Amino acid sequence: MKVLALGEPGSGKTSWCRKHIDWYRKHSSSVGGILSLETQRQGRRTGFSAIDLLTGEEVPFAWLSRYRSFKARKKVGDYSFSRDGILFASAAIERAIAKNCELVLIHEVGPLELCGKGLMSALELALASSVNVLIVVRSSLKGAVQKHFSEYEFMVGVDLTQSPSRVSNLADCKSREVAIRKSPTESC
Repeated sequence: MKVLALGEPGSGKTSWCRKHIDWYRKHSSSVGGILSLETQRQGRRTGFSAIDLLTGEEVPFAWLSRYRSFKARKKVGDYSFSRDGILFASAAIERAIAKNCELVLIHEVGPLELCGKGLMSALELALASSVNVLIVVRSSLKGAVQKHFSEYEFMVGVDLTQSPSRVSNLADCKSREVAIRKSPTESC
């Protein structure tokens, strides 16, 4: 199953993912892939790190260019992406696929991937595999992702665009979790 988690920056995508991961693990399911966490300095976002969900290892992934510039970086908008961070995250996704995790999380797919760079090769591998894939993407990029990967049918597992205050309720909703595991027609 290919599932999208949608929301704009600050809508609660990461919080929802954390609760979703906890729910899967609590029910003895294996979760792999990556979760991107915001890094801050003096209460302001400076970038993101990537966490390998199988090993717990964390590596710098992207930085706002005004705070740091990576060597051999990819730059998209205000962000510089670490080549080592991209390799680390791609390897984490590939490892989760190889271990046949029940859920492979890719948090988050953005303009870099839609240009064929960043995590694109790992994303393509995940989509072509038989594992359940949960892709986190900005709501504004949903159409671009669906168009780019038109050969796949995506279910929207959660859309936090309209009501980010419902993050806790959605993450705790057992029928939503079942929907991602079993039937795309079930809902909360």
